[in-house]
Amino acid sequence: MPSRDEVDSDTFGMRRSWEARAETNPLYAIDAGRRDWTFEDFYARGPLLVESVVDPALTALGVDPSGRRVLELGCGMGRLFGALAERFGDVWGIDISTTMIEQGRQHCPVKATWVVGDGASLKGIGDDTIDHVVSHEVFVHVPDAQIICSYMSEIRRVLKPGGTFQAQLRGASDTTRQAMVRSLPRPLRVASGRVLQWIGVLPVKGDVDTWLGCIIHPADALAMGRHAGFVEEVLRGPDFGEVPRQAPVVYWLLGRKPLAG
Repeated sequence: MPSRDEVDSDTFGMRRSWEARAETNPLYAIDAGRRDWTFEDFYARGPLLVESVVDPALTALGVDPSGRRVLELGCGMGRLFGALAERFGDVWGIDISTTMIEQGRQHCPVKATWVVGDGASLKGIGDDTIDHVVSHEVFVHVPDAQIICSYMSEIRRVLKPGGTFQAQLRGASDTTRQAMVRSLPRPLRVASGRVLQWIGVLPVKGDVDTWLGCIIHPADALAMGRHAGFVEEVLRGPDFGEVPRQAPVVYWLLGRKPLAG
């Protein structure tokens, strides 16, 4: 497990990249399904997402969220907060982008606790204070597995004994073209990313690796969670079914902090 000092989250310009995205087209940067989101449509999708990506995890983990505190890691503008507030008693969110947090405070329809993060830890959140951690479409953009390792240790730190987490991870490239870009040496990958941005194929600002993210095999994800000290770990496919034999583009890792130790 890398020490905190060994994890430099700004090596790939993570904060700069996400600030640039937040200052240009933040809604698309959060959800690339559309380039022309309105705030109304954007937040209206939140309840559907919570129903499809949070409720199944709570069921699999046997969690009754009533009265409990949830933390969304990489919360962006708090699109999930409205539906999370209907299930949990207290909603917290942390994000690397100050601009995203500011816009979330302005537009999010519910009260929440917002924290600006450093991109590799959960600094600002106390030990043993959270009941459930959600990381949706966040680790899939993180460019280095060491940063995810750091986050896993931090998730364990902030969870209460017996607390639970769900983290979406990347198991493969989205497309053949993405796989080709990912296979290039970093200088060529960065250059190709700039070209793709310039011609509009990749309509987001910042370092390409902070968009592509790193690939983590499901077996490695389980090992990462065990190393961080989680128990009752389970893998689920993108729709919370069984994980296919061939690693899917995205999948879920679920787990629990031990009651003691």
